Amino acid sequence: MISERTVASAGHCLHTGPGGTWRPNIVAYPGSDGSNAPFGSCAAVQLFAPVGWTGRSNAPGGGDPAHDYGAARLNCTVGTRTGWFGLGYPTQTTTGSCTTTQGYPSDRPGQWTSSDSVRAEDANFLYVRHPFTSGQDGSPVYFAQPPVSALFSATDWDELCPRPPVLVKPCPCPPPPPCGDCPPITVAAILTTNPYATGPSLANNIATRITPEIVNNLMQWR
Repeated sequence: MISERTVASAGHCLHTGPGGTWRPNIVAYPGSDGSNAPFGSCAAVQLFAPVGWTGRSNAPGGGDPAHDYGAARLNCTVGTRTGWFGLGYPTQTTTGSCTTTQGYPSDRPGQWTSSDSVRAEDANFLYVRHPFTSGQDGSPVYFAQPPVSALFSATDWDELCPRPPVLVKPCPCPPPPPCGDCPPITVAAILTTNPYATGPSLANNIATRITPEIVNNLMQWR
């Protein structure tokens, strides 16, 4: 969720790509756990994706992985109950920083969380090795600092995983509703693709990183 009524996701979850169509009958089940939907369901009433993905006639070269993102506006404001994520991007290198993602892998019930780190990066993507099966497309990727424990000090963690990078948070939107002790989360990328092609994408899963352009589009769609 990126607002009380809008879900961000991978573009290919919403539109089939160049020459394709919008996907029908999209319904959101926030926090679903198997057959249990604690917040009920909300149907999508409008879908959005950039022309760099949909490939309309005025945007040749559609299907660009760097534009594989979008949003679904829902017919309810369930975000007032679930809360929502912020959006941001770093201005310095993030390779080595710890990351977390939460999604719905098709090979197991409910929502699952995994931890990894940025293995490589470029202007458009973060390359990670979070477990990635069908159903996790569109999951949020955010930076996280592992907790200090009796076994690992803050210095130990800095050696294993640098502290999270400072993020620019340009969104002028209102903050999400309070959720007790849960920390605010700022999404920095959207998990989109399994390994393919060459270079860092050959051995890593790919997440489309949040950029100023993407923040601007998502804020218009929310």
